[in-house]
Amino acid sequence: MVVDGSGRSFLPDVDTSRPNAARVYDLLLGGKNSFEVDRQLYAELLKVAPEIPNLVRENRRWQARMIETMVKEGGVDQFLDLGCGLPTADNTHEIVQRLNPRATVVYVDNDPTVVTHGLALLADERTVHFVDADLTDPAAVLGDPVVAKVLDLNRPVGVLQGLVLHHIPGQDRARQAVQGYLSEMAPGSHLALTHPINPRDGGRLAEFSAAVEEALRPAVQPIAFRTPAEVAELVEGLELLPPGLTTLADSCPTGDQSAKPTGVTRLVMAVLARK
Repeated sequence: MVVDGSGRSFLPDVDTSRPNAARVYDLLLGGKNSFEVDRQLYAELLKVAPEIPNLVRENRRWQARMIETMVKEGGVDQFLDLGCGLPTADNTHEIVQRLNPRATVVYVDNDPTVVTHGLALLADERTVHFVDADLTDPAAVLGDPVVAKVLDLNRPVGVLQGLVLHHIPGQDRARQAVQGYLSEMAPGSHLALTHPINPRDGGRLAEFSAAVEEALRPAVQPIAFRTPAEVAELVEGLELLPPGLTTLADSCPTGDQSAKPTGVTRLVMAVLARK
């Protein structure tokens, strides 16, 4: 039994009969919120891509750097983390609060496992909130009573979409899941986005990407790795901040010894954009 922020109790509907994307991702980050079915898929995924834990860790490091940029250079003090996944080390609110203890963070996810852990983690927080909602419906998310109360859309918001949009089939739906948020937000709002790609050009990266996509399919249904051009289309109309839309491998700052990109990080595109 779990009690949410409003004092309501509920029994989460967590399916342990099939692998779960959030739990597998947690495993890749070194977490332990998993079941045997998740660990089996994790083992199969490592056979296909042994370095994939490096990719998800680099994705987290990249996102932390983008949060710092938004706070220090963009003056952003309110964040919307869409498809946040399971709590792990250095969560968004922990990074934000180190930079600005008064900043507001709203997590959004509709995975029952994530909802359970998220509400439990944030039960005593005052500036951090969790909303059980579908990120593919921006109007519903932004109209949620909690979101409407704690986020001021007349001031810049930092939107985080880290490795979530490949869960959304259809280019139009994915574009709406990006633009539907930014269009309602004030100028100066930022978007930090990462997305796995498949160039579909017959090359080695395309073959590797297809193998990873297939390995993930039991936990991520549907799944849509996009071409770099399709990812670029998702952020059309926004100002791309340096270095623009690049792979995680190419976005690593020179001299940053804490993040040593490997070949697998070319599987993911990353961009920080501003309205």
